[in-house]
Amino acid sequence: MALKGTVTYKGIAVADTHAVVIRANHDANSYEDADGNRLKKLTASALIRFYKDKATYDAADGFKNYYDQKEVHFTPSVSNAANMNIVKQAYVAMKAMDEYKDMTDV
Repeated sequence: MALKGTVTYKGIAVADTHAVVIRANHDANSYEDADGNRLKKLTASALIRFYKDKATYDAADGFKNYYDQKEVHFTPSVSNAANMNIVKQAYVAMKAMDEYKDMTDV
């Protein structure tokens, strides 16, 4: 799974960017609100690497040849109805961001 599309890097539009989630994790933290109620907060983050194109990523040692990487943060779903693992949720979260909204699944 990956995303494909145009990403602007240092002012240059890279048309066939291949974006790959290489790490995704989530946390469930407990805290107390002002009234003393114990609450849980779900958070997630993913590390995305950007490659010039899929051929660059697929080449021998291509996984090392990324031109940029970014961390994205989002609120994960733990609902059984969501039926998505944390990596899939990271891609969905990326596509919800203005910068990546026009990217497509590959």
